[in-house]
Amino acid sequence: MMKRMYAAAGIVATISLLVCAGCTRTTGRSLESNAEFRQIKASLEESLLQKAVLEKDVEKLKGSLGEAESKLADATTAKNGLQVQVQELTTSRSDLEAKVSALDKARINVETKVSELTKSRDDLQKMVQNLVDTRGVLEKQVASLTKAKNAALEDARSAQSKVDVLNDKLKVQTQQMMDLQEQIKTIRAVLEQLQQKLE
Repeated sequence: MMKRMYAAAGIVATISLLVCAGCTRTTGRSLESNAEFRQIKASLEESLLQKAVLEKDVEKLKGSLGEAESKLADATTAKNGLQVQVQELTTSRSDLEAKVSALDKARINVETKVSELTKSRDDLQKMVQNLVDTRGVLEKQVASLTKAKNAALEDARSAQSKVDVLNDKLKVQTQQMMDLQEQIKTIRAVLEQLQQKLE
């Protein structure tokens, strides 16, 4: 478009020079000059029309240029805004990566603790099973000891009964012995009296 404008301007300048040159020529060639003048005038008018068209094109180009500059400014502003957003997103991504790393570490720690707790739970289950088994054995031993205690108590009652019977017999025999001793004393006294009489 700019090339067309420069070309039209060159044509206008050339025609103007030709017109000026035509004015300085002699009038002897008036018919020829008139025809040439009309041709030049027509060319000049056409050139002027082209110039007007070119000027409109230039105005349009100026408007388009202004619009383009405005769009460029908007694009630059948008670009700057996008750069800020990219920077913020980059910072956010770094923060998220740090948080993800921290969460991974925390997850590993939790998994380690869960593994330890699972092992402890297994150990506790074994201990509980052992205690259950031990309780069963102790219950059997308690039952056996209770049976033995009951048998011992029965034996003790039986023995006590026998002891009571023996005590009764011992009391009877003791009484009999005491009676015999009394009888012996009486007999001795009688014997002593008889011996005295015999003397």
